[in-house]
Amino acid sequence: MATFFNDIQAALDGHLQSIPGGYDIAWPNIAFEPDSVGTYLRASFLPADTTQAAMGASGLDTTTGIYQVDAVYPAETGRTDLTDDIANHFKRGTILTYNDVNVRVRSVSIAPAIRDGAFYFVPVSISWQTYTEAR
Repeated sequence: MATFFNDIQAALDGHLQSIPGGYDIAWPNIAFEPDSVGTYLRASFLPADTTQAAMGASGLDTTTGIYQVDAVYPAETGRTDLTDDIANHFKRGTILTYNDVNVRVRSVSIAPAIRDGAFYFVPVSISWQTYTEAR
């Protein structure tokens, strides 16, 4: 049985875990209580469409999506290099592999910062693409 979607997310999650700095990471659907004075990362897996990429019934599928990593840090503490650290870690062209599924980073960008109570966060969007066997 193919587990492509889980493999894609595992490849991205595994790469995030290896980011230098030893940051706590808030993972989806896992309890997390942030330290009010600490910096942490928040990961979200946002897959988009899977479409047929090659001709024929057994042609490859391509799946794209966004892996969003929020750089979250205490409000009113000024700028941080964390967004650039994340972008450099997920550099365009990086190939991540899990269970023989290769995920290629297409681009990295940031969105405007958001203040949320005692925290300030900047979304870093990592655009990715993969090719898998037809389902």
